[in-house]
Amino acid sequence: MFKRITIIGVGLIGGSIGLACKKRALADEVIGVCRRESSLKKALDARAIDKGTLDIEESLSGAELVIIASPVKKIIPIAKKVMLNVKEGTIVTDVGSAKMYVVEELGKIKNPRGSFVGSHPMAGSEKRGVENARDDMFEKAPIIITKTKNTDRPSVSLLRKFWTRLGGDVSVLSPPEHDTIVSLSSYLPHVVSASISVSQKKDSVAFAAGSLKDATRVSMADPELWKDIFIQARGPVLESIRVFRNKLSVLEKAIRKKDEKKITDILKKAKRVSDRIRR
Repeated sequence: MFKRITIIGVGLIGGSIGLACKKRALADEVIGVCRRESSLKKALDARAIDKGTLDIEESLSGAELVIIASPVKKIIPIAKKVMLNVKEGTIVTDVGSAKMYVVEELGKIKNPRGSFVGSHPMAGSEKRGVENARDDMFEKAPIIITKTKNTDRPSVSLLRKFWTRLGGDVSVLSPPEHDTIVSLSSYLPHVVSASISVSQKKDSVAFAAGSLKDATRVSMADPELWKDIFIQARGPVLESIRVFRNKLSVLEKAIRKKDEKKITDILKKAKRVSDRIRR
């Protein structure tokens, strides 16, 4: 699909994109950009990239698709540099979890050479680093592409084909639609998991069984990454917390009143939703 793809940030997601591109022959060459020589060596050793550099501008020469897989707070400054230094018509995308703020800020760039289309592959794990990257990371994974009235349509179409070729189940949404939906499916689970974890006491942790381990698994994710997501998408995050607080309050009242029917109804509904999630 492309002669050259540049991936800025070759960690878990960036590395998995590189491995998947190489497995499916989606590019003649995959270039990786890392911050440190040690990270670059790991990416090359993992064969997630063909060549690597520490210099972003150097990596952009001849790139037809640039994928920014850096931490959320670095996406905007990196994207601004990329958009002004790529060749005309290059597609620029990211893999960040928050979209409204990113798309709004990048829309302010005057005379960009690249065409920005936001992406959010809803894949990965609590693990980090290219050593945990997989070439099948995106198979059957939900992938959201964001589009506004100013987004270049041909770029959206080509990027959709790209993610589909990586095995993803692609949807196209507006940035507000994305953040609203993801606030419940992604942001909220991290909020709740973190809250459950910090609610534990020494004795309860000592007797942790499967349910506690399952409920707190995502708390193992990178704290710096999720701190930035919570701040950047704070509006949708706070709305998801409001919804959760209301639902929790209903269950709390039912338990206080010993309302067996209400408790059972809530747990049955929860089970139905849980079953749908796992289909």
